[in-house]
Amino acid sequence: MNDVVNEELKTITLDQLLPGDILGFKGDSRDPVSFLIMELTGGSDVSHGALFLQNKDNVLAESGGDGIHSRKMIEDLVSGREVYVLRHKDAGPNGVEPVVPIAKDYVLQDLPYPYSDLILLGLILVFKKKISKKWISRPVVEFLCLVAAELKTIIEQQKTSGKHTMVCSSFVYQCYLDASKEHPNLKLDVKDGDVGFKEHALLGAKNASPSVSLFDLFDEYATTYGENFENHFAANKALLKATKLRSKEDILADLKKQLLDKTNALPVLMGGELSIVVDIVRAIKDVIEAFTTFVKGEKPSFAEMMKIAREQQALFVTPNDLVKHLTNVNKLGIAKVHCDNEWYDQNL
Repeated sequence: MNDVVNEELKTITLDQLLPGDILGFKGDSRDPVSFLIMELTGGSDVSHGALFLQNKDNVLAESGGDGIHSRKMIEDLVSGREVYVLRHKDAGPNGVEPVVPIAKDYVLQDLPYPYSDLILLGLILVFKKKISKKWISRPVVEFLCLVAAELKTIIEQQKTSGKHTMVCSSFVYQCYLDASKEHPNLKLDVKDGDVGFKEHALLGAKNASPSVSLFDLFDEYATTYGENFENHFAANKALLKATKLRSKEDILADLKKQLLDKTNALPVLMGGELSIVVDIVRAIKDVIEAFTTFVKGEKPSFAEMMKIAREQQALFVTPNDLVKHLTNVNKLGIAKVHCDNEWYDQNL
């Protein structure tokens, strides 16, 4: 594992970058979303990922609030934003050439950015190793339900528009994943990523089996109840009264408070107050069903749903993973840059 964050890295200049280099931008703890992304990925200092596209004008490709676009980087060794630079171990003298046209194609499709910051945060939150019984509080449950509802709406919009896009780190991973179809060695290898957990007892199992993804958690729940899964799920769901969620701002504020609280004295939801497992699994079920229905075009069977969902690896790669958890990249150092506000797309 590349423990980049804890190492002293040299400052490098933009003329040392090659097309296909992976960029991990340091976050700003004063921004609430940036703070939560960093805090929920193990106290990382990374909140955004991008790909270096070309040396002419020092152009990067990224998925941001305006969609997937390209921008110029301007070097500023004094006050520029610090960016971790990583290079695939199989890069050649011209960089990772197969990745570049793929990234440019995504840029030129003028894809929207339908995934809100909530989606990334919610997926991370589901998986975090530090989530335990004491962490299952109202903000966590509300947040996950809100994420599921947003993601369902987003996927329905994608189905109408025919366009499917990605968050920043997913975009980087997907470009390499696409390239690996012809060049298998280019697939980015994520080890012990943020979106994963081991020996997790979220479902109440005394001897929880190792889980590595959201789908394992859902699969574990479904398998526990065998053929009666749907009936059991529906019955438990019927027991719950519809909970009116608070505003996104209120939920985020509570999550930040919970993350910063070091006393572990935050109130935990009790079984009589809310069926925590069913609420969480319901949200997961909604997300998986919506996403796999979008991919397949119709509601798939449970087996099909799990197969399709497991193939969507890029959804679960975080900015911190790009910097800290890739095993087949070399860390070059840190660049200091400003990004141009104008898109570069038409000049590619």
